[in-house]
Amino acid sequence: MPEQATIVDFISASLQGMETSGRSILSPAEQKISDELAEKLDRELDVMVRELERVASCQQDSGDDDGEPVPPFEAFCNGLRSIGDNLLPHLVQMFRNDCKEKALPHGVFLWLIRARADAFVAYLLQIAQVHGLAFDDTLTKMGKEEQIALANLGAYLRALMQKELETL
Repeated sequence: MPEQATIVDFISASLQGMETSGRSILSPAEQKISDELAEKLDRELDVMVRELERVASCQQDSGDDDGEPVPPFEAFCNGLRSIGDNLLPHLVQMFRNDCKEKALPHGVFLWLIRARADAFVAYLLQIAQVHGLAFDDTLTKMGKEEQIALANLGAYLRALMQKELETL
């Protein structure tokens, strides 16, 4: 079985993707602040991921709005969606609070939170792929319905991430 990527792998990939996205050169003082913010965000992201991994083997609520049961994979994706609903805004709010506390402009350091939010979304999608099938004994690989559920989860989480980042 191939080695599963970690949150650090996702952050690294996200940061590499941002290298060419216009991130400005930081002064030594800004670099120090950037390092402190990154370290604090990384610690919080680590706590979030550890908590997520703790509950990853437990299926989330499986009913939708009209009370109809949904297939196990979709139910798991719904649980991850709920986790994203709570943790992505929390991560962005933590960044916002830290910038406010230090009287920093968000724009200069926006790439820090964007990379971590992007990594967290990628991590949630990986959890759906790796653990989601475990809830349905009849599935051995993702079929069309599971691919659609995964795509819907990805689209929802990326839209939520963008919405949260636009509040900065």
